[in-house]
Amino acid sequence: GTTEEDLARIAVKAHKNSVDNEWARYRKEFTMEDVLASPLVSYPLRLLEICAVSDGAAAVVICSAETANRLSDNPVWVAGSAVATASFDDGIPRGLAGPVPDHGGAYHSEAKAAVGKAMADACVSHSDIDLIELQDNTVYYELSFPEEWGFCRPGEAERLVEAGETVPTGSLPINPSGGFQSFGEATTAQGIWQVCELVVQLRGQAGTRQVPGASVGLGQTLGLGGNGAAVVLKN
Repeated sequence: GTTEEDLARIAVKAHKNSVDNEWARYRKEFTMEDVLASPLVSYPLRLLEICAVSDGAAAVVICSAETANRLSDNPVWVAGSAVATASFDDGIPRGLAGPVPDHGGAYHSEAKAAVGKAMADACVSHSDIDLIELQDNTVYYELSFPEEWGFCRPGEAERLVEAGETVPTGSLPINPSGGFQSFGEATTAQGIWQVCELVVQLRGQAGTRQVPGASVGLGQTLGLGGNGAAVVLKN
């Protein structure tokens, strides 16, 4: 099962990734001891495992393939994108009347649906994805989402974290930018920023946080009220 150390490792990794990221709001490393000593907010989550409320802005330029090839020697392509809303049998109570089905744990149907649709549109499988930028309001999402989306088996996410497989040089890099943990929750801007980070990664320009050989990236965000979005980019 998930331990406090598993959660703390994710926070440590996120902040380490952000140290050399000039766009991150928080660029300070924390040790396991720092994280585990931070105030308990809502068990088992501590202060340094929850993203701050933030503000920000981001922008991207989308153009035709003809224009992209004219303006860039290394264009990045939008291979698939999708938005989705939560299904009525979602496992997380959202103020709907009536009993909530027991899915055996937390469930985010809007995120799973958006990610699945974007990957299908892009004609990619889980093994094709080289890195993931996901919405980590808390470190918990780095454990739940990979399992819910099929990137690993139920209960395996903790092992990936413990083995260091979610760092930029691991087998399943997650949030090499530092994620919401290092930017804060400026959700709409952060979704666009994920696209910016994926572009930098797919162009091989991410410096110390570079995912080696990255050619396909997945970005995902959630919105208030059971809505989600996802995008797959290819170089």
